[in-house]
Amino acid sequence: MQLLNVIFIAIVLFFAYKFNPIVGVIVTLLMIALGIFYYVPQILRARARMAFAKGEFDEAEKWFRLSIKTKRANPDIRMEYAYVLLRTGKVDEAEQMVTELLRYKLKPQTRAKAVIQRCMCYYKSGKLDEAIQDATELYNEGYRSINLYGMLGYFKIVKAPMAQETFDFCSEAYDYADDDRDIRDNMLICYYNRGDYEKAREISDKVLEDKPPFVEAWYHAAQIDVKLGDYSGAAEKLTHIKDCHRSYMTTISEAEVKELEDEVKRKLT
Repeated sequence: MQLLNVIFIAIVLFFAYKFNPIVGVIVTLLMIALGIFYYVPQILRARARMAFAKGEFDEAEKWFRLSIKTKRANPDIRMEYAYVLLRTGKVDEAEQMVTELLRYKLKPQTRAKAVIQRCMCYYKSGKLDEAIQDATELYNEGYRSINLYGMLGYFKIVKAPMAQETFDFCSEAYDYADDDRDIRDNMLICYYNRGDYEKAREISDKVLEDKPPFVEAWYHAAQIDVKLGDYSGAAEKLTHIKDCHRSYMTTISEAEVKELEDEVKRKLT
């Protein structure tokens, strides 16, 4: 499609300049103006993404909001904005945006992503059952993705941590993408809950190879070390948490980290 647009523009400019150079300049300026007008939402989105990558979530929210205000932002931009709203704790706004988006006829892939986004909003609003129901319906429709597996697996762990169904689903997810951080984290939690700490540590070690900047990886690794009696290892892993990024999406509270730190200190002394 983009190639056809380029060819069309080239043909128009060719005949415009052939007809009259002044007309050619005018047409060129008009096309530049139209191009800027058309791509403004994308330009603002790029600026928002840059801020998000730096952890400047409020700044990212500002640029996404400007992109939305152009009234020409596509569904992907709106979902990215909803995700940023989630990261900054504005759950109601994020849910409203995704719900409005789902009222329109969307491409199957886009609709699935929007449903996943709304499920996260439901969960953060304390509506876990609704989140599980919508995510399960999407799964039963045949949709598969790393995001769906990671999210629904976590929901099942929260709802029924010891259920065989939870373990089986997380195992299926692990077979689907055993290199994804969330899917790995879910799988090691399942083994941890079952008392299979060696297996949990095996997966945890894979997670830590990349020095992940998220709290859950180091916290769960430290929990496993405590169960295996490696208190020095647990203490060392907990030191990494201070360098991790926290957001509204972080599932481990500072109080939980402090409690584990105190437990490790007692064991070491």
